[in-house]
Amino acid sequence: MSTAGVRIPPPDRRAGIRSLPRPAEVVLVVRRTLGSTVGKNALSLYSIQFAQYILPLIALPYLARVLGPWRLGTLAFGQSLMSYIALGVDYGFGLSATRKISTERESPAAVNRIANTVWAAKALLASLGLLILLLLIRLVPRFHALSSLLLLLFVGVSGGLLFPAWLFQGLEQMLPASIINLSVRTLSVLAMFVLVRGPQDYLVYAALVSFGSLLGGAAGAWIAVRRFRLTFSLPSWADIWRCLKEGCVSFFTLGAISFYSSANGLILGFLASDLMVGFYSAAERVTRMATSVWGPLSQAVYPRFSKLAVDSKQDALHWGRRMLLVVGAVGLLISVTLFLAAPLIIKVAFGPRYESSVTTLRLLSPLPFMIAISNVLGMQVLFPFRRERVVLASVALGGAVNLALSFLLAPVWKANGMAFSVMTAEFAVTAVQFGYLWKAHLNPLQAGEDSSAKVRAQEGMLAVEAVVARTPAEV
Repeated sequence: MSTAGVRIPPPDRRAGIRSLPRPAEVVLVVRRTLGSTVGKNALSLYSIQFAQYILPLIALPYLARVLGPWRLGTLAFGQSLMSYIALGVDYGFGLSATRKISTERESPAAVNRIANTVWAAKALLASLGLLILLLLIRLVPRFHALSSLLLLLFVGVSGGLLFPAWLFQGLEQMLPASIINLSVRTLSVLAMFVLVRGPQDYLVYAALVSFGSLLGGAAGAWIAVRRFRLTFSLPSWADIWRCLKEGCVSFFTLGAISFYSSANGLILGFLASDLMVGFYSAAERVTRMATSVWGPLSQAVYPRFSKLAVDSKQDALHWGRRMLLVVGAVGLLISVTLFLAAPLIIKVAFGPRYESSVTTLRLLSPLPFMIAISNVLGMQVLFPFRRERVVLASVALGGAVNLALSFLLAPVWKANGMAFSVMTAEFAVTAVQFGYLWKAHLNPLQAGEDSSAKVRAQEGMLAVEAVVARTPAEV
């Protein structure tokens, strides 16, 4: 990476100690970071994450008290099923299509062809998802009783079909996507305070969320067509099949992850009552928000780690080591905070009726730390080094562990049994990835502090610059 135009202080040779960056140099690094394309994308992705998790969390104290644990559990059960259908529609295009568009970004015709192909593939998958949902409603009494809720929630899946996050991210222009998400979800939350008044309004809340997603998806598609000058063309079946094949590994990887992340409310809903799902959902929402802090950072630096993995294995592992230590420390701090502050968090966020969620939250509290570690090992090391199948194998193992333990523990210990199953599954995933990378000599902790001349030349700079900053010509 070029450092033209930036003065690098010479290393302090005394006792081999490196000199610390001066305040002015720190300010310069921060300015370049926030002004770079990747820096702007990271901020945009964090605003999307804010819209997806923080805004609902702001509304959660009101929603939890108005709906009560029973109806909150009903919602969580329906949303858990819908997350599987949404996963099938997204299919893994967030990785495969983003990567392909990023490599073809210089060719507008290629970007147009990829966009049409992905939209067509998602439309076919959404049609299949609707058919499966209708069959489940007809054949399964538990789903039939919630048919109105499930059909309303499917409208939100249609919004995900339209919204081209993979296109904005592949072209590194995430600002429009972040503005749309933040605006639509803010309006939905404001409408919730006005229209949701009691437990009987859980369908109103589902409608607000779903139609907000549909509106955001339509707006995102319209802006993408106008901004990138896209034209509609019907792709061939061969192109659609190739698109599905390219996203296959990512799809099965995300599907395996959902076994111990999104399926828990669904499984618990069959093994216990909606009330128990409500207690579990309260604790899970808090931990989900805590672990979501890694998503935007991971997506923003993934293209850079992919390039480093091609250019220099040692450099990639060097920066992987630094990222692992930083996010691991932050993740550990978050986990300890959740464990110690669980009673206060549940009381403030959900109210006294959710006291049973305190123990569940404490059982889930190690997740932010473990997910921080597995996120770096998987997204920033295994994927860039083309070891996707290792990620798939590890999360498949985690899904199997979660499924087996949930059927053993949830009938007895309800929400707490499910929480223990999830925590054990995540530990298995992290352990497998860590062990494989160590054996393959790709573990970031095996990387030396001074991995190459290129890294030593930048010793006075902050680690974050090497991950997210562009050269002056690129800013």
